[in-house]
Amino acid sequence: MGQDRQTDNSSVNSKVILIAMPWVIFLLFMQVFNENVFSLVTPKIAEDFAITPGTVSWVVTIGGLILGVGGAIYAALSDSISFRKLFVFGVVTFVAGSLLGFIVQGSFVLVVLARAIQCMGAAVIPGCFIVLVRRYAPKEQQPLYLGYGTAMYQLSAGIGHIIGGYVAKYFSWTFSFLLPLVVLITLPVFLKYLPDETGKKGKLDIIGAIILTALSTVLILAVTKKNLIIGLIGLVILVFFILYSKKRTDPILDLSVFRIKTYTPLLLVSILIYSVQSAFFFIFPFFIRDVYAAGIEVIGLMFVPANFGAFISGMLAGKITNKIGKLKAFYVGTSIVLAGMLMFGIFLGMNIIYMWIALALFGIGYTIIYSGFYTSFTGLLPDDRVGISMSVYNLITKIILSLFVALVGILISQDTLNFKLLPVPEGLKHVHLYSNVCLLFSLMLVGGMVLFEVFYGRKERQRLASEAMTEQETYRLKE
Repeated sequence: MGQDRQTDNSSVNSKVILIAMPWVIFLLFMQVFNENVFSLVTPKIAEDFAITPGTVSWVVTIGGLILGVGGAIYAALSDSISFRKLFVFGVVTFVAGSLLGFIVQGSFVLVVLARAIQCMGAAVIPGCFIVLVRRYAPKEQQPLYLGYGTAMYQLSAGIGHIIGGYVAKYFSWTFSFLLPLVVLITLPVFLKYLPDETGKKGKLDIIGAIILTALSTVLILAVTKKNLIIGLIGLVILVFFILYSKKRTDPILDLSVFRIKTYTPLLLVSILIYSVQSAFFFIFPFFIRDVYAAGIEVIGLMFVPANFGAFISGMLAGKITNKIGKLKAFYVGTSIVLAGMLMFGIFLGMNIIYMWIALALFGIGYTIIYSGFYTSFTGLLPDDRVGISMSVYNLITKIILSLFVALVGILISQDTLNFKLLPVPEGLKHVHLYSNVCLLFSLMLVGGMVLFEVFYGRKERQRLASEAMTEQETYRLKE
């Protein structure tokens, strides 16, 4: 009987890997593709509704918020609900939100609501992809599938920018809502081949998820509306959420992870480094349009070298990290991103070829950062706390990154930073504003590197040197 069960499990694993997993990766492709399409068409949405970049940022920030909270919920549910049910629900909801968005295209508020529903379905991928791979893929094949996932992220980003640009120019940004309908082709495969087994019964902190979503929404609203009263309401909800989480035995945000050594400093490093990435991808279409008067299809094409360069460097990032070490990988990657960001700030308004080069450096650098940083970050986590630690990390970073995008949207809607600081060409629309924002992003990258060095890099080098000396001493004694 036991042998039969093992044979059955082996058969399920084989079906998942050989048949279902490519379609899971395709769904991942479409989720990232969808996010990049909407990031690119935000200037068109702002034009059609006659709204500011700060207001239109809701189209992007609501996606990041729902993907963060929704991903944590899906991950928690995967312990008690089968992957088949979760993925089918995710696909159906993804499609429902897409159809709704196309139908209600005349109302910005309803478009944002449709994006929320759309991302509620798409969140099954960030929530369950890694869990699915770890649970069903043979150990030796897990890095392979995770590598495919990383590569697809970059590939889909590149294609998303190309398609988004041409859809917005030759059709309408509203057709962006119809593109995800293609994920319906995954349903027959998921219904037939994804495992329908249910794991242990667990309790999902639904109340905590609702409070966290409300908190995030109120804080983003306070930033975009610049309303102190709404901000104070957000702080009250935050205090209530912390007190609530401390009393629960299984909170959606387990605050005990902050007792893990170096967890908080590296979380701050991640926030600094990745806030720059999220906010820059949001403002890039605006400043290329304003400074260079480029059409949205040209902006989409500008992402192609960056994304495909990042696709190649992403495939090699693991080998690079193994060769030079995780610390050097982080510093090299961040330095490449910093070089690209300084190019944006200094050469903005000059020949647009500089922007193409800077964007390529920006994309390639982040793939190298990813490998070095996450190897360092997960390496400090206790084995029995990796899952919950990464769940908390993903929740917090997604929420803060969404807030930062909203804040930068307000920043470029005003003239606060529109003064000459760097010697960029005069007479171009908002050139000083965008140049100074790039300089601000550069300072954040430097701050991230300094924090990483102070709280982790220096100690890690000392540890590695100590281990090397111990090994040498042991080898000498053996001789």
